Amino acid sequence: MWMDDGPQNVPHINPNSAVENPKMKSLLPLLLALAIIAGGCKRNSGPGKPAAQAPPPVEIAAVEKRTMPVEMKAIGTVEPIASVRIKSKVQGEILEVHFADGAPVKAGDLLFTIDHRVFDAVLQRTQANLAMAEFAADNASEQAARYTTLIKRGVASKEQTSQYLTTAESQKSELAARQADVDEAKLSLEWTRVTAPISGRAGAALLKAGNIAQPNVDTLAVINQMQPIYVSFSLPENALADVRERIKDGHPVVTAKDPDTGRELGVGELTFVDNTVDSASGMIAFKGTFPNANEALWPGQFVDVNVRLAEEPDAIVIPTTAVAEGQKGAQVFVVEDGTARLRKVEVERSAGDLTIMKSGLAPGENVITTGQLRVTSGDRVSAKKPVPAQP
Repeated sequence: MWMDDGPQNVPHINPNSAVENPKMKSLLPLLLALAIIAGGCKRNSGPGKPAAQAPPPVEIAAVEKRTMPVEMKAIGTVEPIASVRIKSKVQGEILEVHFADGAPVKAGDLLFTIDHRVFDAVLQRTQANLAMAEFAADNASEQAARYTTLIKRGVASKEQTSQYLTTAESQKSELAARQADVDEAKLSLEWTRVTAPISGRAGAALLKAGNIAQPNVDTLAVINQMQPIYVSFSLPENALADVRERIKDGHPVVTAKDPDTGRELGVGELTFVDNTVDSASGMIAFKGTFPNANEALWPGQFVDVNVRLAEEPDAIVIPTTAVAEGQKGAQVFVVEDGTARLRKVEVERSAGDLTIMKSGLAPGENVITTGQLRVTSGDRVSAKKPVPAQP
């Protein structure tokens, strides 16, 4: 900065001489600029000090004491409890598909109709054979009964009576065989109507009308059970003791959330704990069962899982944004009488947007949650009114 210590040697410029002298004419803009700068410095200089900067604005939140959940977090995968691949049990042409791709279905709903004309003919033939077998069996039974009576009177030989009795028994067996043929034909005819074995949501029809279905080979469609549904996840083996202890008091609550938005997708119960620990990863598999009434959980979907094991009363909490990691560990800015003080703290764990403190803070103190980068310890700050932290 320029200082006003006395007259300055500012060159005097004669415009007329500058115009007459070509060298002076080229230096004229530079000399004018120097004169302006010198005059401005003289006007702005003085014995006073520069104005002090305003305190940086920050947002603060109050340190609170509240009951907090004890939770374990994991990444889970949604799985159907039951998944069925629909296959035909008979060979034939598919005449009609009775559901829309991706539509919900109920157990017993008709899904496919297979050409049944051949099976109708087979049933009629077996029924005719059954009728003849019934006639033959009745006749053989009458003959056997008649000869049994005659042998008692002594007018029939034992050989003839034995022959008729054997024929009657043979006809009974033949009748049973023909009845089995009819039952089989009825069953095959029934299988031409492919129905849903479970309730759920069907995928796409993999064979459309006009295709020939091969028995127990071609998959016609896949149905996944949606309600209820599983969420599978893994936790470290050192969590097993806490989980088993909690199970004694009932099924721990399991919450599934969208990993991108944090939106809650469902609340269920822990219903499965695997019977072995994966020796390679040191993890153990768990499953939670969710009602999934609104079908927010979809098979194959990845979700964030929270397993709530217990409630911790009187926990000291602050917003997670207030905590920063320094060279000596976790630290926060505490505002006291308008002055920010950097303080080292100990963190126990995090729960959502809040951090549970182990030591270093007391309820009622105020910590900076936004604007820490503009502050150093000991600075005066302009703090907004404390806002209670949201869970």
